[in-house]
Amino acid sequence: MNKNLMITLIVFGTLLILVTLFWIYKKKMPIKYSLFWFFAAIVIILVGTAPSFVSIFTKSIGFETTSNFIIGIIMAVLLLITMLLTIIIAELKRRITILMQEVSILKSQHNSK
Repeated sequence: MNKNLMITLIVFGTLLILVTLFWIYKKKMPIKYSLFWFFAAIVIILVGTAPSFVSIFTKSIGFETTSNFIIGIIMAVLLLITMLLTIIIAELKRRITILMQEVSILKSQHNSK
């Protein structure tokens, strides 16, 4: 693996951890949602620090170069994040619907008195 790529991955992973910690500190991100970001950052740092380990996977999966494998890993992480956000949005939409129904019932009960 190229030394510049290794340094870039380590710096990017470290910055991702620091940004996530900053968002937690500013209360813009709950801890339960930040766990996946920490996991993604640790994977990125491990890929940058253990290039021989990554090379084994690169060759066994059939990627031509390590950089293509890393791009594949990043795309997989982004897809997982998108799926998690979709699940969170669906749950919030369900909760909003229930809340609207409860408020409507309370309003109708209040107006009938």
